[in-house]
Amino acid sequence: MHDNESQNVHPTFGEYLKAKRESLGKTIRGLAAELDMTPAYISDIEKGNRYAPDKHLEKMAEKLNLTGEDKDVFYDLAGISRNDVFPDLKQYISKHPVARVALRKARDLNISDSRWNEFIESMDENEINDGG
Repeated sequence: MHDNESQNVHPTFGEYLKAKRESLGKTIRGLAAELDMTPAYISDIEKGNRYAPDKHLEKMAEKLNLTGEDKDVFYDLAGISRNDVFPDLKQYISKHPVARVALRKARDLNISDSRWNEFIESMDENEINDGG
């Protein structure tokens, strides 16, 4: 599934972080210690008063046991909280000019979600057929 269903359940990055942390039985202090951050900083992130630093996002996802779509939602919500600057995509897009061209073309043609989903499914099929 490639939609915003999980985002609708947790509309903010902080709420998502808190829900995932609590589902694992982790306290703010415990997660902060695992991430080498202060509990106050984690609390501020959960309340939406601060951004999670880029340098901690991957470790945060790891400590929350996120994989697959959960990780995508995590990064999407992090990006939305940063005025649509998606930390997991910045480097890829900056290194691949063709990705920027494709995104601009999709924007200009106003490609629908269903067309994007067809494209994603096509990539998934190619990955399976290529053994990747």
